[in-house]
Amino acid sequence: MQTAKRFFCLEGIDGSGKSTHIEKLATALEAEGYSVVKLREPGGAKVSERIREILLDPAFKGIMSDKAELLLYNAARAQVIHEIIQPALDAGKIVIADRFAWSTFAYQGYARGLGAGMVQQLTELTCGDCIPELTVVLDLTVERSRARTAKRGEAPDRLEQEKADFFERVRQGYLAAAREYPDCVAAVDADRPQEEVSADIYRLVKSRL
Repeated sequence: MQTAKRFFCLEGIDGSGKSTHIEKLATALEAEGYSVVKLREPGGAKVSERIREILLDPAFKGIMSDKAELLLYNAARAQVIHEIIQPALDAGKIVIADRFAWSTFAYQGYARGLGAGMVQQLTELTCGDCIPELTVVLDLTVERSRARTAKRGEAPDRLEQEKADFFERVRQGYLAAAREYPDCVAAVDADRPQEEVSADIYRLVKSRL
């Protein structure tokens, strides 16, 4: 699999701590003099953020087809690669994404049952060789995920309304990616103190710089 140097991603089901650990990682790298670009997926660019609104809108629950969902995620990804990620990498910056192509493998390929083949073909079209050189999967049980997200007190979006068995399939999809692609995907136990998890993420990323 062709990957892009200095492009990193944190993945995991909701509540695994992606946003928190991205901030910690970026702060640590910036303190060492690196220039870091952070983004969330879907999103990061204006067009991508508008697509995100559609994807997560609860009004489309039970209406949006699985293939439409798959295509919309990749459309948002194509735009953010073109507008933000590739220019940043070309400028020698580090890019850290909150979700990227392995989300599609786990959510649409694995949990929706569309299959790895379809997802891979579309990923190759969308991303080319702009795939993170390292994706860290923050592994968390669905039970712990729901306990953490419940504390937010926010109304669930379209994806968050899925049942527990859906998210278990997502989790298993991520773990399968870590098993099958160990050169570019690593799973870490996210159900530990933040300092321990952050230290593992930092060590994995620094090993690539």
